[in-house]
Amino acid sequence: MSDWSRYAHPAPAFADRAIVCIGAGEYRGNDSEVRDRPLRSHAAVVVSEGSGWFRSQLSTDVAIEAPALIWLFPGIRHSYGPDRSGWTEHWVLFGGTVTRDLDALPAWSPATPVVQLGAVPATLAPTFTRLRSDLAEPGSVGALRASATCYSWLVDLAASVKPAGAPDLVAAFARGATRQLSMEARARELGVSLAELRAETLTATGLTPLQLLIESRLARAQSLLVESDLEVGVIGKTVGFDDPAYFSRQFTRRRGSSPSMFRSEQRRVPSETGEAQ
Repeated sequence: MSDWSRYAHPAPAFADRAIVCIGAGEYRGNDSEVRDRPLRSHAAVVVSEGSGWFRSQLSTDVAIEAPALIWLFPGIRHSYGPDRSGWTEHWVLFGGTVTRDLDALPAWSPATPVVQLGAVPATLAPTFTRLRSDLAEPGSVGALRASATCYSWLVDLAASVKPAGAPDLVAAFARGATRQLSMEARARELGVSLAELRAETLTATGLTPLQLLIESRLARAQSLLVESDLEVGVIGKTVGFDDPAYFSRQFTRRRGSSPSMFRSEQRRVPSETGEAQ
């Protein structure tokens, strides 16, 4: 691996709407470190080999042992670097409105910016090969490609730092979303306390149990609206909403259109030859 760094200058309008990749790079060695640096953007640094150290104005000194993720926040002064034996790091700078959603995940906190990874993500090498190529391409097309690659990488990192039990528990919770049960009963069925259920759903999805319950019900409702001829009120009850008006209000607020409008926009109709379009 050769050391490299590339930077992009995406259009401000794009930065206001999504994730934008500002730069990326790779480093291997023991002769370079960051000292008392604040960033204007977010950054994610993955240490895939070796060991080192990290400190910031919000956290105590932390020893780093690969594989590990260093999650950096705008405006927070920090320092980090490898031990004498050196390390291998891959870093990406990014911004955009989506970072507000990432900041809500408790797995990534300014107070605990170093996260131990169970393994080096399998997508690390191909991701940074693409980023190096994307960021070398001039103009907006290269910047857009780099931002898409960056977003995919952040999703991979989010999956890497989930607690081992969270995905199965959250999947079981979502499967039972249409049933009429209290949240206490749902937690008991899953073998956890309410506090543990809340912590697991927040870590895995960024949503509270109630928010995840509603989103799971609405996702099922969307499928039924497109795939069945059931009346809207019946669909609401089928997915767990006793009050048809409440179902319509929640659907409209969270999906941007009423259930009926969604069905009209998304449903396929038979073609003149009798085949589905």
